[in-house]
Amino acid sequence: MRLVILLLLSHLPLLAQNTAQLAGLQQDLVELRAEVEKLRLDNADLRAEVSRLRAAPAPAAKGVDAEALARLRAEMLAEVDRRLKEQTAAVNAALAELTKQVNAALGRPGAAVPAPGAGTPVSPNPAAPVGGFPNDMPQTGIKYTVKSGDSASRIARSNKSKVEWITKANSLSNPDDLKAGSVIFVPQLEETAR
Repeated sequence: MRLVILLLLSHLPLLAQNTAQLAGLQQDLVELRAEVEKLRLDNADLRAEVSRLRAAPAPAAKGVDAEALARLRAEMLAEVDRRLKEQTAAVNAALAELTKQVNAALGRPGAAVPAPGAGTPVSPNPAAPVGGFPNDMPQTGIKYTVKSGDSASRIARSNKSKVEWITKANSLSNPDDLKAGSVIFVPQLEETAR
């Protein structure tokens, strides 16, 4: 009993540190969400301005070259488009960094950041236990959309995985429970997932 109490007491500083880190990350997330919302509003304003500029008739001024005016308008639209893309890239980069920090704080050091598109390295299935997967199973892999006629063994073979890993990662009671159209996590060894 004393040993258990001593172990708990020795881990209290780590727990406090992790709690403080998690609180800091949560605050960062709140600030990032506020920044994203601000960028969304800016984005909406810029899109409204682009729509207004496209819909507005070209002013008929004396001595103004219509071609030069059209060129100026096109340059303005290109600049607005560039700024929108720049803001989107900045938000995506910030979200990716925050995701890495959250995964690290939650004890998933090897978890990769999900990226759009099939077949990209992703972190383990969100439905998996909070502590992650068993140690004998890879923590990295891909998202896979099940096709009609697919079996767990065929998916495992074609993606250098194992039926056991797929079953555990997706909490399947039976590997034959795969339904066409569902997205599953296929664990792969780290060098395979790259």
